[in-house]
Amino acid sequence: MNTKTQEITPQEYLHQKGIQFREKNGELQFQCPFSVECHTSKHAGHCYMCAETGQYDCKTCGQKGNLLTLMKYFNDDYKSQQIKPVIGKEKKRKSVVEEPTTVCEAEVDKYAAALPQTVLDWLINERGISLNVIKTRKLGYGNFYDKNWITIPVAVGDGYFIKLRKNPFDDGNSTKHSVFPKGNSVALYGKDNLKNNDDYVIICEGELDMMVLESNGLLAVTSTGGAATFKDEWIREFEGINEIIVCLDRDKSGQEGALKISENLGSALEDSKVFQVVLPEETGDKGDVTDFFVKLHKSVDDFMALKQLYVPTDDSCRFAKLPLPKRPITAEKWVSVINKNFPAFLFAAELGLSVIAQILIKDVTNPFAVILLDVPSSGKTITINFFDGIEELVYSSDKFSAASFVSHSANVNREKLKQVDLLPRVRYKMFLIRDFASIFAQREEDLKNSLGILTRVLDGEGFESDSGVHGSRGYKGEYLFMILGASTPIPPRVWKIMGNLGSRLFFLHLNSPDKNEDQLALQLQDRSYKVKEKICKKATHDLLKTLWAEYPEGVEWNHSNEDPELLKIIGRCAKLLSKLRGTINVWREKGLGGDEYSYTKPTIEKPDRINQLLYNLARGHTLAFGRKNLTKPDIRVVIELVFDSADIVRSQLFQLLLSYDGKISTSDIEKELNCSKPTALKEMKALGVLGICDLEEDEPGMIGRAESQIVLKQEFMWFLSDECKEVLANTTPY
Repeated sequence: MNTKTQEITPQEYLHQKGIQFREKNGELQFQCPFSVECHTSKHAGHCYMCAETGQYDCKTCGQKGNLLTLMKYFNDDYKSQQIKPVIGKEKKRKSVVEEPTTVCEAEVDKYAAALPQTVLDWLINERGISLNVIKTRKLGYGNFYDKNWITIPVAVGDGYFIKLRKNPFDDGNSTKHSVFPKGNSVALYGKDNLKNNDDYVIICEGELDMMVLESNGLLAVTSTGGAATFKDEWIREFEGINEIIVCLDRDKSGQEGALKISENLGSALEDSKVFQVVLPEETGDKGDVTDFFVKLHKSVDDFMALKQLYVPTDDSCRFAKLPLPKRPITAEKWVSVINKNFPAFLFAAELGLSVIAQILIKDVTNPFAVILLDVPSSGKTITINFFDGIEELVYSSDKFSAASFVSHSANVNREKLKQVDLLPRVRYKMFLIRDFASIFAQREEDLKNSLGILTRVLDGEGFESDSGVHGSRGYKGEYLFMILGASTPIPPRVWKIMGNLGSRLFFLHLNSPDKNEDQLALQLQDRSYKVKEKICKKATHDLLKTLWAEYPEGVEWNHSNEDPELLKIIGRCAKLLSKLRGTINVWREKGLGGDEYSYTKPTIEKPDRINQLLYNLARGHTLAFGRKNLTKPDIRVVIELVFDSADIVRSQLFQLLLSYDGKISTSDIEKELNCSKPTALKEMKALGVLGICDLEEDEPGMIGRAESQIVLKQEFMWFLSDECKEVLANTTPY
């Protein structure tokens, strides 16, 4: 059975689809149906369709076709449709002489010769374009569509089309841009700068901006279609160029366009480095290249100093796509499984869960690193193993060196170094390090170097380094990752070096209980550690997969709903830890009555960074246990971590002070910490110098005479409060 063919006009079809259009001079003008990026509120749209034939062309994105291809796009039955002939037009259409789509070089020269002195002066003085570039690019002047325009010839094929730019002295022309002849698509302007060029090129927004860059001796290109248009077929024009620098206007469309161009070039050109330049705020909300060079009088060196290596930061890269497990698990069930098999490791596992869950929170940009501390065979590795095995979420290493983040190995070709660099492999993952002790055991100079690299990498902004073998190498951009590591107890010298560098590491002492003979015997009769570890690992994997399946696009955090009192507690914790981790230089001098300790002014990190990191950790705990706003169980993990993330003696003394209700004497410290009186006095004086306690002594600074006491300062009295004790006593995380 044959289907009856229906006739329809372009106007009728657009009405059917609810597309509003403007009809003028035989053309239908409407908003592009293919991309919202092409839409404009200034006129009817960038898409033009012949009212007779149905042929259309979007002047922004370059989509072309006819009414039937448009029907295919909308999944309509195009096979039963045909264009309805327009009565009385057929003869006329046959007699129409097809208008040329380009102009010849003689026409271009004619427009160039007509450029008025006033416009020439404006181009030079106001737009910063040199006379040489104006002549080379053959900028001109002409009358089109009953208005006078600045003409910018764009080479296409054997001819040119003319990009028309509003005459700055014509207040009667409200249209900023146009094109002649009509029907021309967008083009890559300045393509000649790509020929025989393997060094660099700048992609900017707008022909005049491109010429400003050329006037400053820089090679540049631009799309004649604006920020939203960059055709895929143009990408091959950039093959073989070492550095591609993308710098579009500061407005929203410019920044979105810059990101899109960088993504397309970065994914297609493996041998090229793509950089982005974001112009400074002084150029204005819509600032452009001209504002930078002309308005701010900046130099080429100033411009090049702004370039940042492009690194993909799209959410599809950050948020791993994990399938829902066959048996989704709740956080409560997970706690039950861990508690049944390894109750001593529950809090450490809870902490690890809080660390990795931060990746799901969109505004978290700071890496978080926590190291589990205890003697060998205390359960550190078992806890880490719970998280190992999900390749999309974790990267595991038994041993690593800080230099491996960005390699300069002499045995590897520079082109292949990206394959061995650690930093891109751990990006948006939790890095599991089972042996951090090898880092802490290094010689002092090597340790300083390793901790320096770690400090920079844990800023989350990438890392660049130089060597005599491969020169400058590295990565810039958002390099978010988490660390869960393990180490034996840290030597005192390491704490001092970390304090001087501004430590980014947090620590948790497992304090695994010693087992008596009966417990050890029962352990041999119970199921093996490996079986129990496997059960806990399966539960942890199922919980992570459940969490990632629930939030496939990440989480937008609502900060306005947070309890201000809980945020204040986090702030107190940040202030305490910044003081506990402060560094002071101590030396001993002989006095008439004995040894006397002297101290320099302490170096204490501002609490702002710690405050943000602790807040992120609390939010990770919140999310992992099924909530979207902080509660007191989320604060416990913060407090416990703060108490453990400082020099072990200093940390023990502070917690001992709390157990003595904020006031403790030298003799009590000697007894509780099993240390000598000089050591006790030295640590007491250190807490006083750091501003945590007040030191009370009969003869300040003298050792061996008076019974001294330290008293907790008022600003830290909350840690003695019933509220703090209640938070720490509640071990239920949900």
